Amino acid sequence: MSRLIIIVTSIILLTMLGCASIPTGPSIMVLPGIGLSLEHFSNDHMICQQFAARQVSGTLNQNSNANAASSRSSSIDEDQLHYDMAYIQCMYIKGHQVPVYGQFTGVTPAQVTSSYPPIPLPIPNLTPNAKPTQPNHNDLTPTLPKE
Repeated sequence: MSRLIIIVTSIILLTMLGCASIPTGPSIMVLPGIGLSLEHFSNDHMICQQFAARQVSGTLNQNSNANAASSRSSSIDEDQLHYDMAYIQCMYIKGHQVPVYGQFTGVTPAQVTSSYPPIPLPIPNLTPNAKPTQPNHNDLTPTLPKE
């Protein structure tokens, strides 16, 4: 009995993996653009789903010669990835908020190293008994109070 279950399960899995299917929708979340209505978002969503499906249908025709179940499984994952990319591009062009992929390193532009030497800062006048001729607020020597 258990041998029959294994054989039937294997046949079902191989049949499912062998079928080429276009992704039915995006696997990512896109939010409406700032100032855009929900109706506008819904219309753009449908247009972009159609656009993404057309983009993926071309790759399905090219990949239809794949015979191995493992390569078909990876092809389905690639089809979903291509669908998501086309959908994100379409929604971004229409002004909606899309996810941003990448790794934030925590480096701010001020921390980026440069091949140029640092700009030298002016050296303040630190002579102890020098009396300033003009009040200079950038100098570190204090002005003496008038009596």
